[in-house]
Amino acid sequence: MLVKIIKKVNSYALKDKYLYISSGRRVYEYNSGLNIFKSEEDLQDLSNIKNNIFVNDIYGRGFIIEELNYKFLGEFIKITYQHYLILSKIEENRKVTIFKNQKTNEVLGKIKGSSTIFYLNLKYFFSKNLKDDSIESFMFPSGKYLWQFKLETLGKFEDRDGNLQNYEVLKFIGAWQNSIVVACSGQLVLDISSKTGELNRKWQALPGYGSSAFQGRLQHKLPSTDGFQLDISKSYLYHLAGAYLVTIDLVTGKANYQTLKNTLEEHVFSGFRWSTGYAEDENHIYTIAEMNRMELGLDYTPQCIVAFNKKTLKIDWHYRFEGDWVKMDIPQRSTNKLYQLSGDNTLYIFEKEEKSV
Repeated sequence: MLVKIIKKVNSYALKDKYLYISSGRRVYEYNSGLNIFKSEEDLQDLSNIKNNIFVNDIYGRGFIIEELNYKFLGEFIKITYQHYLILSKIEENRKVTIFKNQKTNEVLGKIKGSSTIFYLNLKYFFSKNLKDDSIESFMFPSGKYLWQFKLETLGKFEDRDGNLQNYEVLKFIGAWQNSIVVACSGQLVLDISSKTGELNRKWQALPGYGSSAFQGRLQHKLPSTDGFQLDISKSYLYHLAGAYLVTIDLVTGKANYQTLKNTLEEHVFSGFRWSTGYAEDENHIYTIAEMNRMELGLDYTPQCIVAFNKKTLKIDWHYRFEGDWVKMDIPQRSTNKLYQLSGDNTLYIFEKEEKSV
């Protein structure tokens, strides 16, 4: 049920029992009302990455927030991990990624060249090389080069207009056993050995799925793969794509899809809105669904946040945003609460009822 509405929220982040909110030029902790950080410039994204809260201003400068204190980290902060700090800077007219000890500021390692981080753990660092769109692996935090996987070895794919295109990395989906799972353009998912960089498996074909539009060029293939997420069980990938649930079982290697048409029609939904991620727990996936405006006789499309049951494939609960809408913000959950930021910069907070969802 809806328990709270907070206005004028640019962005927000959750950490433990705290709710951090960015509004205008300040960051405050909602429950205590304490101002945590004030800026001379407008603030943008506030986020929790690897259990560290940081915010960027409109010039891209990053600030890490630690309880009631903050540290200025310089331009182009990328991420903090454990007691490590990862920065991107320009040295001698060349972009470098720098690994530092966050406490001592000691430089532990460097990687030269343009890259985008998409996964790391205490042993390996994986990045997308922006120059040739390859996937690279380095030892963490020394920066020692390990391997490179070149997407050009996969050949080319035909886009919806019939043009041949090179494959590109869209996002890192997750880590599974000794592999990294990567979403690529061309409706392709890769399973790559995290130790050797060898291609273990790939998924692209999905017989029977898709429409015959664009002369069927997108038919019988997976939906856009940046919509896949690794389930909380870490055994399969899922994607709520329109009126379908598409899954890839990482244990068996089988890709499958199921229609959710009847489930959606029960609540007058036309489909699930495309998303690059979801909130979830053991039983439910939380995302945005769009209502069928034609059946409702409306000239706009109402949006709802829904709880989709993984086992029954039913929608157990939904909330309609009356007079409001949702951009691309992904729901977040913490313990028994669910959070959704709207296009009107309003934060909706829901609490799980014991006898319902």
